[in-house]
Amino acid sequence: MQVHSPVAAPGMDAAGKTSGLSVEPDAPPCDAFDAAFRIMGVHAKADVSLQNGVPAMIFITAKFRIRPEDADRWPEIAEEFTQATRAEPGCLWFDWSRSIADPTEYVLVEAFRDDDAGAAHVQSEHFKKAQQTLPPHLVETPRIVNTTVPQQDWSLLGEMAVPEKS
Repeated sequence: MQVHSPVAAPGMDAAGKTSGLSVEPDAPPCDAFDAAFRIMGVHAKADVSLQNGVPAMIFITAKFRIRPEDADRWPEIAEEFTQATRAEPGCLWFDWSRSIADPTEYVLVEAFRDDDAGAAHVQSEHFKKAQQTLPPHLVETPRIVNTTVPQQDWSLLGEMAVPEKS
């Protein structure tokens, strides 16, 4: 596992290379994964790179504002989509969290092995079904951050290191 250390400016890696999402308002989608984000009104161009030969994973965080009458049932409403996505071979994780400050807001943190895994996800039958079944429970179009990260797992947060117990 890697340990996170603040060595670069926001939006830049340690070598000073910009990374992540660049928004291009009139850019056509470059693959099916980007096409999925177009549905949410985002035109994305991901900068995929390698670090020590490790392909960059697709890392996504999305905020969903749920209708108040459905907020308590959201985990149940999204369960089929969640389980089907987690079962995809290229899905690294797909985790929901509920906001403490706003009980109608859920945050989805998801990661896919690479662009091909992301494309397979948005082309899946369960994704197409979710596009039909989930929006009626939403207050607004979800907001998303989509980037690539040159790793395949979580890094340790060095600033909050827990000493090893002997």
